[in-house]
Amino acid sequence: MASRLSASPPVGRGFTAPLRRRPSSGSLAATADQAPAAPVALRPASSMTADDSVGASSSVLLVGLGDPVSDILVRLDDPSLAARVFDACGISEPGGCVPVDSDEDIKSLLAACGEQWITGAGELETPSRSFSEDVPAQGVEPTYCPGGSAANVAKGVANLGGDAAFVGMIGRDDIGARYRELLRSQKVTPVLLEVDVDANDPGATPRSAQCLSLVEKGGQRTMRTYLGASLKMGASHFDENVERLAFGDDASPDESKAKSRSDDDAVPGHTRDRASLLHVEGYTLYRPDLARAAMTAAKRRGALVSLDLASFEVVRNCRSQLVELLNEGLVDLLFCNEDEAAELIGETRAPDAFAREDAGRAMEWMLRYVRVATVSLGARGCVSVDRDGSRGVSPGVRCNVVDTTGAGDSFTAAFLWAYLRGGSLQACCACGCAVGTAMVQVLGAELAASRWGELRGDLETVLRRDREPGT
Repeated sequence: MASRLSASPPVGRGFTAPLRRRPSSGSLAATADQAPAAPVALRPASSMTADDSVGASSSVLLVGLGDPVSDILVRLDDPSLAARVFDACGISEPGGCVPVDSDEDIKSLLAACGEQWITGAGELETPSRSFSEDVPAQGVEPTYCPGGSAANVAKGVANLGGDAAFVGMIGRDDIGARYRELLRSQKVTPVLLEVDVDANDPGATPRSAQCLSLVEKGGQRTMRTYLGASLKMGASHFDENVERLAFGDDASPDESKAKSRSDDDAVPGHTRDRASLLHVEGYTLYRPDLARAAMTAAKRRGALVSLDLASFEVVRNCRSQLVELLNEGLVDLLFCNEDEAAELIGETRAPDAFAREDAGRAMEWMLRYVRVATVSLGARGCVSVDRDGSRGVSPGVRCNVVDTTGAGDSFTAAFLWAYLRGGSLQACCACGCAVGTAMVQVLGAELAASRWGELRGDLETVLRRDREPGT
């Protein structure tokens, strides 16, 4: 394999040990205590040693697999500025997500934003602090965040005190290097391969994935996405070395497997010095061999596997791939929202008309294959059921919605964090909705470290009460 691989030193401590709280970065300029003392050296995969793996000093609770997308957030608080930017970028219908062909398209769009900012600087209204209390007003100067669905889940678990790693492919560029460092600042261990260089045309080598998000006051987002190098990762790249770096030191497949919840109240999927769970984002279903390779590796190590269906388009376009993986028994926990659930059962009604009875039919379908089925219902909360008949229901909470980006991923992160701690489905739903609600009140899939600390305290209380007799 010609691809190079980089794994940062382990971050965080054991799952129950206290973590040092550091400000989250979310921008190009990280403070001295956020950034590592020295850049991570990129070395050929064959030269990696056991000391590079996350299992060298601590167990990994969750490993995420997906596309490492650098989110570039541009705030357009002033309506006149937003109108000029959209006009300069050739965007006639703001909102939605449209793919672009190259990172040069992203650069051109950013340049257009900058030109309009300079042209109309004297006309810009003073941005409101209420737009996002965690991100300072800064006109159209971009904010950079390590994004991607599975990466967001890993960030959430890490910020709640768990150990997390993320596997994906980046380009050999400054964007990928920045992604790695920003992910590390979120306490996630990056296991990132670098894309092969095209020997015949080095200039054609894809660059790291990026998503430009133009966010208007009120939360509407207009996104332009370039997936680039992330799409080049295939099953052959998830080899033994990547597996070892992601899941920890090698272990025999014949060692004791994960216990069920009935076995001494053990955490499912937890084995010594191994990841407890692999979380796969739904977009990976477009590369089913990669998903299968990673899931098989996780199962071989006694870990659980969770899958988020990502979008109704994924369900529609990849149904056969999804069913194949489910039939092989490779997925333990399945997550979807109301749009995806409707697609699963062939329901065509509007999302706001999708009732819990419909969610029940979707979960019944899901439970043919998995042990836990969960449907998030947006502002109406969520429902979850397992094969034993246990059930969790959490209502939505009314709040000021700033930006829904990453809310579903944050819900999933908190749900899995609670599940792997032995929480009931009711507790898992409550934890998921609490973090998802917090996330929609800020710009981008980023919460301040202090807010994560508050949430962790709240969630610990939920789990403590969940364990009390009679609850």
